[in-house]
Amino acid sequence: MTRGRGALPSPRWDRIGRVKLILDADISLPGAVDALHLPKTALITDDGALWAVVNVETDDSWGTWVIRADEDGLAHHTLSAADVDDAFSAQTLIDAGGGEVAVALSTGALRVLDRSTAVVADIVMRGEQQLRQADLHLTPSTARGHHQGAFRVRLGSRFGARALVPLQIDVAARSASWGLPLDLDASAYPVDRYGSDDFDGNSGPAAPIIGDVATVGDGILVCTEGSDEFPLRYGMDFFTIDRVGTDGRVTERIHEQAGWKRMPGKHGWYGRITSDGDALVLSPLFSSGEWKGKQRIFRLADRSFDPVTLPRGASKSTVLDIRDGHAWLWDGGSRLLRCEVASEKP
Repeated sequence: MTRGRGALPSPRWDRIGRVKLILDADISLPGAVDALHLPKTALITDDGALWAVVNVETDDSWGTWVIRADEDGLAHHTLSAADVDDAFSAQTLIDAGGGEVAVALSTGALRVLDRSTAVVADIVMRGEQQLRQADLHLTPSTARGHHQGAFRVRLGSRFGARALVPLQIDVAARSASWGLPLDLDASAYPVDRYGSDDFDGNSGPAAPIIGDVATVGDGILVCTEGSDEFPLRYGMDFFTIDRVGTDGRVTERIHEQAGWKRMPGKHGWYGRITSDGDALVLSPLFSSGEWKGKQRIFRLADRSFDPVTLPRGASKSTVLDIRDGHAWLWDGGSRLLRCEVASEKP
């Protein structure tokens, strides 16, 4: 695919319905919880449960929990000091199917948990050495969907992921192995680091920051979040939603936002592909702009941007994920909310 900024239609902000969320379960997190990694590690498994990684203070120290929430309450699996580098190191959650989750504790260790959060297997992952040589590390993230047994995992630094790496997992055989890392095709992205053509390197090719990835059907769906690892400080220069091939080339540009660095103020979106693969949850980084900091749901079927009507008493909550007609929200504190999803058309 060749990049062409004028080839995409303008976003149709008028072609929208509205996503109405109706509360049907309210689950409490521990009082002393740090949910820094919650939004990036949240996923809904095929039994409707929400899994995520949080940090919890117990006995005057911080520990890491892998949590599972459903309408009956909260369960958790505690990661020991031997499982993690430190309390705030990154883990990746992988939807293993059948309500089970595989937790990448590091690039060399995988733990599979069942619906009760009990350990099914601890697996040593092969191929870690090549990732170390490339200086690639886990980032707080999820992997959902696989093709020919391979999940796609985004790796990089704790400030941002620029590489996709296939991960083969066979729980029954107690085996897991990394494939070769690849970057997305830098020439396909509207890099505009400084928002001015007067600076050297303003638009030079650079692999984009990968905000999220999922295998949907036999294709790979990614959203990219600009070229800078510090978007909260500088804003993003672009945001895209793409289908890409196994070689990192863009096969379809679904949506593109560009030119943000040439506009007043700072701009940017975080994107999360829903676990059902039908939509993306878009979260503005800043309160400026047409959305005033409010999330929208981008539907892949008709490419509409739908505002969200939150439940009464949950006006400051954020949508974490959606699957099979239900959404999970986080209130920014110690509550997880499960909601039925209803659409309101204009």
